[in-house]
Amino acid sequence: MRFLPRFRLFRSHPLISLSILFIVLFYLGIDMAFHNWTRIDPEEGRGVIQWDIISYYSYLPATFIYGDPTLGFLDHPPEGFKNDSKFWYIKLENGNRLIATSMGMSFMYAPFFFMAHGLAPWFGEVRDGYDSIYQLFLVLGSLFWVILGFFQLKKLLLRFFNEGITAITLLAVGLGTNLFYYATHEAPMAHGSSFFLLILYLNQVIRWHEKQTVLRTLCIGALLGLISLVRPTNILILVLLLFYNVKTIADLGQRVLFFLKKYHLVVIMLAGFILVWTPQFLYWKVVTGHFIFNSYGPFGGRFFFDYPHILESLFSYKKGWFVYVPVMFFAVAGIGLLRKRIHALFIPVLVLALLMIYVQSSWWSWWFGGGFGLRAYIDIFGILALPLAATLAFALEHRRKWLHYSYPILVVLLILFHQVNTWQYMKNIIHHNGMNKEAYWNSFMKFKRPHDYWVSLTLPDYSLARKCIYVYYHTGEEHTDLKEMGPDTGMKTLLGEIESDRKLYREVRRYAERAGISLEDAMQEVAERMYDRMTNK
Repeated sequence: MRFLPRFRLFRSHPLISLSILFIVLFYLGIDMAFHNWTRIDPEEGRGVIQWDIISYYSYLPATFIYGDPTLGFLDHPPEGFKNDSKFWYIKLENGNRLIATSMGMSFMYAPFFFMAHGLAPWFGEVRDGYDSIYQLFLVLGSLFWVILGFFQLKKLLLRFFNEGITAITLLAVGLGTNLFYYATHEAPMAHGSSFFLLILYLNQVIRWHEKQTVLRTLCIGALLGLISLVRPTNILILVLLLFYNVKTIADLGQRVLFFLKKYHLVVIMLAGFILVWTPQFLYWKVVTGHFIFNSYGPFGGRFFFDYPHILESLFSYKKGWFVYVPVMFFAVAGIGLLRKRIHALFIPVLVLALLMIYVQSSWWSWWFGGGFGLRAYIDIFGILALPLAATLAFALEHRRKWLHYSYPILVVLLILFHQVNTWQYMKNIIHHNGMNKEAYWNSFMKFKRPHDYWVSLTLPDYSLARKCIYVYYHTGEEHTDLKEMGPDTGMKTLLGEIESDRKLYREVRRYAERAGISLEDAMQEVAERMYDRMTNK
């Protein structure tokens, strides 16, 4: 399975070469300018190993430095060791410590972790897995995977489009989306690696449908296993394999018969998948007693498939995908153009996009916590580059000349717009989870934070969101009247507000039905939570 770039092909497409080179240098320049791998303060932070990355990464130092992936060494830590948020874990009922995230990203980090571990003494750094050299190699490793992703994307786009369209599309994806942010400022997050893996997977799927060999089949299964081990929801990428070149219901029937007749290929593919997941199954068995375990369950993380927030996921000021990454609106809108231009991929890309939107918007935290834009969709940007390129080709081939110039200009403007947005996010002019209509327009394209910024935000209640109840607190309200009422009167007031808010009332009622409690008890529980939060208790 070849995924490294062929540099003779690189030289044969100078415009594309310049585009990729510009992206690489721009990303690298941002990395060098911010040098966010530096361990700022051992007590307060450690460069890029923050938030989700703590869990993604912890398998490596726990196993290869401290010799215990179950984190049992934390009971009797080595001399001088302090768990200043080096390891996050769930304390299970059996007393064991569980790393919540799956270990796929540790697989992606591993080559760079071992390089850093080997070089640490040469640079006078501690071989603890967290000194600055480890941070640096995590950043460089993430950049490496993203660069390979762009080479894979080049290969994919050149199958269907000319050099000019391919070059512009690469720039639009690389500079006009929040892939840029998650490939630089928060590089070790899973999205850059997933961007590469999903494009590689699609390229291999196309080749597999052209010729099914045992090795290629095994690799497809292993690659699907790694993709889902990095981010489990990306198992949806399976639809590209199942629906490739399916155009009608009859074609779908033939595809089902094909897999039934070629069941040995399915077995080989499944073997590759299980092979990649085996370390995770063994880890879960040792720590939890089960080969398969929902590690997000203890955190209250779940999907509410009966209550997806599709419109909010796409268009809200808080995190709307098309609001903060508008170039992707044209990508999704262009899926219909694939029907004539790349008919083999029209149905699979359409199904993948619809499923991805539905599933991601059904997650309890549909805004996906803190971060810049709706980061959950970044993984499929390489796939959506195809309909994005199709919209560009449509404009350039249209008989109306004004489209030939206006659309590329629009792409450039959207890239500039996104770069300003990224700068605003870095400067806290765009908030990580508190934006709303007022805050968005007050901050729109401004290079200085508005004076009323901090009192114009609406922050979500994460505790209630885990119950599929969505309450947002306005930072500009001190709730003085509620505090002066006293608990009894205050609670009655909030109960009345919940009952009068039809949307919130329906959410509480659904929660009562799911939890098997009375509506009255559910109302009381929600009101108590709101009262405590609003009175700062």
